Amino acid sequence: MPRILYVLFTGGRIRGGHKMIVRHVQALRGLGFNAGLYTDRPEVLPDWLGAAGLVTADPSVRPGDVLVVPDDAYGMFRHLAGQPPGRTIVFNQAYTVGLSLELIDALPIEGPLTFISVGPRLAETVRRAFPQARVELVPCFADERLFTPRAEPPDWAVAYTPMKRAAEAPVIRGFFGRFHPRHADLHWRELTDRPEAEVAATFAASRLFLSLPRAESVGITALEAMACGALCAGYTGVGGLQYATPENGFWAPDDDFTAAADALAEAADLARAGGRRLAAMLDAGRETAAQWSYARFLAALEETWMRLAPQARVKAGPVA
Repeated sequence: MPRILYVLFTGGRIRGGHKMIVRHVQALRGLGFNAGLYTDRPEVLPDWLGAAGLVTADPSVRPGDVLVVPDDAYGMFRHLAGQPPGRTIVFNQAYTVGLSLELIDALPIEGPLTFISVGPRLAETVRRAFPQARVELVPCFADERLFTPRAEPPDWAVAYTPMKRAAEAPVIRGFFGRFHPRHADLHWRELTDRPEAEVAATFAASRLFLSLPRAESVGITALEAMACGALCAGYTGVGGLQYATPENGFWAPDDDFTAAADALAEAADLARAGGRRLAAMLDAGRETAAQWSYARFLAALEETWMRLAPQARVKAGPVA
C-alpha cells in the first residue's frame, strides 16, 4: 500500500511550520489516508504537538510512496538528487523557497513537479518561479476547535509572540510606554515556545494582541488572536496583507517601531472606550479568522490528495 510521508526536520526546536506538517499528517490519517511522519529527532517533538503516534516505523521510501519535503530541507533535496526518480512533492510554507530553486530544479521526479502551498500569495510566487509546475493550495488555518473567545471578559493585557522580532519587541514596548503613559497599567504577556493550548488561553484572556511577524507567507498568529477575540495591532509581516484591513485591526508599516507603538495605543484607546466600534472591529476580526478555518483547510486537503494520490486512501475514516 503506497504511503504519503511528510518529512519533518526540527533542528531541535518547534516552529509554526513544523506544527502545520504534523497537522497535515493528522488530518490525512483522520480522512483515511495512509500517511506518516518522517523526522530526524522524534525525541524533541513535544507531547502537545500530538506527533508521537504519527512517526513511521519504516522511513525507507518504497515504490509508490509519495515523499512530501519542506521547501527548506536543503540537505534532503541534495540527497534526493542522487536517488532514482520518485514521487516527491514540495511543501511550500515560506518565501525561503527562493533559496531552494536550483536544488528543486535538480530533483529526479516522476511526473510533474508539484508544490503544496499554504497561502494564495505564496502560491503565485511559486508559479512565477516554476511556470511548468503544478501548484496546489491547501491554506494554513487558525484552528477554531481551540482558538475561541472565553466566556468571561478578557484582562487588561496585551499578548505578543516576539520570536521573529525578539530584538525589536522591547523597542516597541519602550516607545509605547514613553509615548502613551495613559496605558501604563497594561499588562504584557510574552509567549515564546509555549504549548498551543496555553497560547490560545492567553490570547482569549488578553484584550489586545501585538502582531510581530516577519516575512510570513500568511502570518497565522494574528488570525489565531482574532479568533480568540483579541483586538490586533502591529505589523502584517507581508503575509498579513492578505487579510489585514482597517476594519479588523490597527496595522503599521513593517519595521516602523514608533508606528507599531502608536497602533497599539490606538487599539488600547478603543478597547478602553468600548462601544459599537469596538464590537464591530472584534466581529470583523473573528470573521476574518473564519476565512482561514480548520474546516476549509480540511476540505482543501482532502480534495488535493484525492487528486494527487487517491491510491493512498485506504478507507473513508481514521487509519488505525
